[in-house]
Amino acid sequence: MKEIITGVHNKLLSFYLFFLVLILWEIVPRLGWTSDVFLPPFSRIIQTGIDLGLFNVLIYVAISLKRVFVGFLLGTFLSLPLGFILAGALPWLSRFLRPLTVFLSSIPPFILFPIFVIISGIGEGGIYTVIFWSSFWPILFTTIVGIENVDPLLVRAAKSMNASKLQIFYKVVLPGASPTIITGVRTGLTMSFFMLIGAESMGADSGLGWVIHNAQNMGFVERIYLGAILVAGVGLLLNYALEYLEKTVLYWREAP
Repeated sequence: MKEIITGVHNKLLSFYLFFLVLILWEIVPRLGWTSDVFLPPFSRIIQTGIDLGLFNVLIYVAISLKRVFVGFLLGTFLSLPLGFILAGALPWLSRFLRPLTVFLSSIPPFILFPIFVIISGIGEGGIYTVIFWSSFWPILFTTIVGIENVDPLLVRAAKSMNASKLQIFYKVVLPGASPTIITGVRTGLTMSFFMLIGAESMGADSGLGWVIHNAQNMGFVERIYLGAILVAGVGLLLNYALEYLEKTVLYWREAP
């Protein structure tokens, strides 16, 4: 019995601070230590979510996730092959383009949002373009770096065994670059999700970003907090999903 209690305690250890914050969030406004206009009790925010309706909340989450994955997958499908080509087949072109790509990647997507709107239109097109821009660059750069950092001795050893270029790519280069590429994919998806919230507040009529923006305009403080909690929760779930994917794909990698 003691071992079971210890096991449960160890699993909940990282959540104790989280639970403490929620308890303080509920108690502090009710004790009058801060104005409940600016910091409503946590239970009131939960009640706001219930009043809004679980179905509506799930719809907003689903709409935001759809936008994220469409823009993210488009950025991934373009950046991965381009990274393989630049780092593997045309390294001189990669070096030649590096100043330009670094300059472009340094431009925040929201600064370019008016241009994106002109190119792809108000609404979904502009949002997808922001997400694409946010995910494209980290995946491209990490793909290039991952391939460039593959041990050349492994490549030469594969060539000495008469391995074809395709075999070298799939059995040497890709496994060697995969950890770095997966890191770039995680970064790209995380950036895409949080950029989405801002993009939805600028040019959407639905989604989590729109919920926060609309609540701010209407003065619904509880809905602002509700939207922020939903964004944090969905972002946390995405992070856990990517960690699981990384462990599944890179099962062969030695633990540190």
